[in-house]
Amino acid sequence: LPLPLGVLFCRKGVGGHSTGERVSAGGYVQLPSGSASFTMYTGCNQPACGKAASGYTAAINQLAFGSAPGTGPGDACGRCFALTGSADPYSPSFTGPFTSIIVKVTDMCPVAGNQEWCGQTKSTPTNQYGKNFHFDICEDTGGSAVFFPSGHGALTGTFTEVACSQWSGSDGGSLWNGSCLSGETAANWPSGVGCGNQGGFLFLFLALRDLSFLLTVFWCEGTAPS
Repeated sequence: LPLPLGVLFCRKGVGGHSTGERVSAGGYVQLPSGSASFTMYTGCNQPACGKAASGYTAAINQLAFGSAPGTGPGDACGRCFALTGSADPYSPSFTGPFTSIIVKVTDMCPVAGNQEWCGQTKSTPTNQYGKNFHFDICEDTGGSAVFFPSGHGALTGTFTEVACSQWSGSDGGSLWNGSCLSGETAANWPSGVGCGNQGGFLFLFLALRDLSFLLTVFWCEGTAPS
């Protein structure tokens, strides 16, 4: 059967940075480890990556997520990170105990409305607590209850990207139990080109017409907050 194909691409190439961080096509900054701030949120069942999960999950700040709001999954989607708390910015005298958890990124914390924690931009790459990265840990899947000490809802500390084989959870099928979105694989940041999402969304429209398939593919990319 004939297969008419229509394709529209508006994706850009991937850039690099001499300091070792990965700067994607849209200017998103993505590191395999560093310091971060942590908060919690609820209502995680419709994440920006398009796939929810039953294990510990988190939203990551927009500058690291790799996509603008409304443009689909970014390069951070499906990556797993070990998070460790070490201080409470609101209670500097608090010394713990602290703990570590491993989360999978399934959502974005956008700049708009979240300037305190997720306001990192290309021109101002740290938030109000001096952190380049922020993880908003999902309450619904239990991660926040394990990570945050009783009475403390915000922490600072460190993160390290890890293999998703270390993550305990399910996200609807084996194809997404590894790093990245369904069927994709990638080395940890900043190696290689990453997960291949890179701030784009893939919209496929299939229609049956006169015993022929019509496939239209749109791939568009956002840019990092400036």
